[in-house]
Amino acid sequence: MAWDSIKHSAHGVFKRATESVTGPLKKSQFEEKKVLTPDEFVAAGDYLVRACPTWAWQGGDPRKRRSYFPPEKQFLVTRNVPCLRRAADMEAGALQSEYTLGGEEDG
Repeated sequence: MAWDSIKHSAHGVFKRATESVTGPLKKSQFEEKKVLTPDEFVAAGDYLVRACPTWAWQGGDPRKRRSYFPPEKQFLVTRNVPCLRRAADMEAGALQSEYTLGGEEDG
């Protein structure tokens, strides 16, 4: 765990240093490098929020906000997403319940 923490901290320092020197993208480089400008990110996020109701914009901690994003659109979160494993477990439980009930009816 300590190694992961060190890597995470080092990456954070690198990222902050890079952002302070380069700043956000101004020109789209999506086709070449598969990276988005802040405007492209907001447009894609708006589409995602409209298309998938589990996604929502969040403003987050005001101290950590990036000035190139709208205050209420700092990052995306998703909630209440069905999990296939839980659904499979529920189906198995339902089948077991049906079998139990069926067995009682026959007895």
